[in-house]
Amino acid sequence: MKLKLLFIVLLCAFVITGCKKSENTGPVNGTTTPKITNLIADKTEIKVGGEDPCIITCEATGGNIKYQWEVDLGDIFPLNETGSQVRFTGSECCLGEKLIKCTISNDKGSDEQVIVINIFIP
Repeated sequence: MKLKLLFIVLLCAFVITGCKKSENTGPVNGTTTPKITNLIADKTEIKVGGEDPCIITCEATGGNIKYQWEVDLGDIFPLNETGSQVRFTGSECCLGEKLIKCTISNDKGSDEQVIVINIFIP
């Protein structure tokens, strides 16, 4: 009899907790699919050398975003902890149009955009 009663109590406890309604509190870890909303530069032409840098800012949504910047020639230096803003400079070997790509990612996916900066000799 005690075993039967124990079985019924455990079964009821399982049913009550197993049927509990789960609440949707939104995205896990507060993240959604990342999206670049704006990739902007304070100037699109810079003089050769480091005295006339370009500041590029990536504005994005998604949460927990990691930023990766790429360019074939030139130097990219992060300006903040997140990496959403960088300084770009180029030497004489970098003359001409440079395509700078920003890729953002999180656990939900990734997005990328390219901006063009021209390096010239004054």
